[in-house]
Amino acid sequence: MVFRFLADVVMVLHGAMLVFFVIGGFLAWKWRWLIWVHLFIVFWNLVIVLLDFGCPVTALEKFFRREGGEQPYVGGYIAHYLDGPVWPVGGTPWAERIGFTLVVISYIGFFVTGRRQRERVTTGV
Repeated sequence: MVFRFLADVVMVLHGAMLVFFVIGGFLAWKWRWLIWVHLFIVFWNLVIVLLDFGCPVTALEKFFRREGGEQPYVGGYIAHYLDGPVWPVGGTPWAERIGFTLVVISYIGFFVTGRRQRERVTTGV
């Protein structure tokens, strides 16, 4: 029972990490210190996508599911929980492109808002 609960906690945290991956750069416009956390998450996702290896967070969830007597799902977190229920089956490559595009847009906005803040400070406005 404890292991199933832990598996569910890891599943929810994993989902939160993915949501943060998409919106964290935008949140950093207001809370600038978040950019460092977001950079780590972006780097983490880039490595997993580019090197095509399994996510350790997914492995942890599957471990807890096994220990709890459940049969872990086959494949990765995104394929299991998102591919189909959230976007069309097979749409993961597009979802990844859109996610990374949003990250780039958020980083452009991060630098633009940072520049405007610095200009306000230097001009005294």
